[in-house]
Amino acid sequence: MNIGLLLTYNETDIIDEMMHANRHAVDAIFVLDGSTDDTPEKLAQYPNVHTILRDADVLKQGETLRDYHRQVLLEVARATFGTGHWYTLMHGDEIFHDNPRTVIEQAEKQGAKRVNWAAMQFFLHTSDETSYKQTDLQTDLQADINKDVQTRVRWYSPFWLEIRQFKDQAGVHYPVGQHGKVIPAGVGWKPYSRVPVFKHYPYRSPKQMIERLGASSRGFSGTAAHTSIFRDRYAPEYRRAFRFDGGFGHFENMHLLTALWHWRQLVTR
Repeated sequence: MNIGLLLTYNETDIIDEMMHANRHAVDAIFVLDGSTDDTPEKLAQYPNVHTILRDADVLKQGETLRDYHRQVLLEVARATFGTGHWYTLMHGDEIFHDNPRTVIEQAEKQGAKRVNWAAMQFFLHTSDETSYKQTDLQTDLQADINKDVQTRVRWYSPFWLEIRQFKDQAGVHYPVGQHGKVIPAGVGWKPYSRVPVFKHYPYRSPKQMIERLGASSRGFSGTAAHTSIFRDRYAPEYRRAFRFDGGFGHFENMHLLTALWHWRQLVTR
């Protein structure tokens, strides 16, 4: 099986689009949600969403959501389906460009136990500013806001590499306190030789970004927005930006070593 471990935080504006795009890529999805909007109610409507846990039920008093809290989802998934399956790590604002099922098939042929994915970081470009009336930034009152996110948000900076799929085996676990590393400990060392791509949409409209400015205290479940809504790159550490035309050109299906080289060339940290 390919099992999704999904983290969500206030993604009501993109969650249906994400699920329609990604739902066939996984057999079952286990969710950890910290939303104050109707994101969990929307997720509950999808048949392959097996379990939805709320972060308030998982966190101890005074805790902030961290990467190791995925252990709760991993344990529930194992209790339901057993061990030995593949896991795909998901977020509510990410859409797969490549098919995770196809990736797993190829990784299995290579005997790989983990898969590095490249995140294409989408944002509101300076050229988008004319689409928004300055007086309407709080409410997004303009025709374009009714289009889906992938149609409206076209600029991206490549890219961030992160292990987003792993094969479960005995001893795999998230160590208590682990943060900044989405893969659990104990996963087999051999990586898949290619690097598939997903699209990341943390910044989707002025209104959504303004709301997200106050979300940084919730940890990785709420990516903090920069104070600048419209910009020429995703963030200062990214060197370049491109307009999405339906594909990612030479960034697609790269060999892992080539992707690591590109990462060093395109991201300063």
